[in-house]
Amino acid sequence: MEAIAKHDFTATAEDELSFRRSQILKILNMEDDMNWYRAELDSREGLIPSNYIEMKNHDWYYGRITRADAERLLMNKHEGAFLIRISESSPGDFSLSVKCSDGVQHFKVLRDAQGKFFLWVVKFNSLNELVEYHRTASVSRSQDVKLRDMVPEECLVQALYDFQPQEPGELEFKRGDVITVTDRTDQHWWHGEIGNRRGLFPSTGQRHRPHYPTTITYRIRLTAELINNILQTPPIEWATRMYWWSRRRVV
Repeated sequence: MEAIAKHDFTATAEDELSFRRSQILKILNMEDDMNWYRAELDSREGLIPSNYIEMKNHDWYYGRITRADAERLLMNKHEGAFLIRISESSPGDFSLSVKCSDGVQHFKVLRDAQGKFFLWVVKFNSLNELVEYHRTASVSRSQDVKLRDMVPEECLVQALYDFQPQEPGELEFKRGDVITVTDRTDQHWWHGEIGNRRGLFPSTGQRHRPHYPTTITYRIRLTAELINNILQTPPIEWATRMYWWSRRRVV
């Protein structure tokens, strides 16, 4: 996972990582704390504030889903369909799940002492580079399987409450507005658009940052498969009621 720094950040604690605006960071873990991600830059690791970066678009990253969920999601897809998830057996590492002719295969993404990612011999500076390489080079040694994106899905959400942006780049909307979600990479803030307006908006209804409403509620509908396997609806005590729908984009 890669992210672009939006602002300079100077570490104030030993476990934090300093960086400068426009630098590219490797995101190692964004599941434990929504406000602080673990990242790597120039072979240095540390915590960074999540609101100082913008995640690159990774439709293939599904975060913390199980091996079984990955298999259910990929089983009926075309050969080469894939996703990257957090490893169940080795938290902090990643696994690559791929639809092959004989079912779904899982590959552990390895890392060397310099932090480079690899499956076999060729090593890469990031997961992005690994994915791009294996679009033209087989991920399997026993059969020719190249990575191919799954058919994109269009996700629409309808707001039940108004949202007033507090920072540049956020998307203002009113109750009843329908938002087309264009990027769900970050589990807390999504990219969306209303007409010709685009920006970030809170995905689950809560964001622990000053000046934001504690609860934003949406009415959404989505296929049961994605609810169970991907998005993992937040707990009911969050006071956020969510209903989902999705429709396959015609291309």
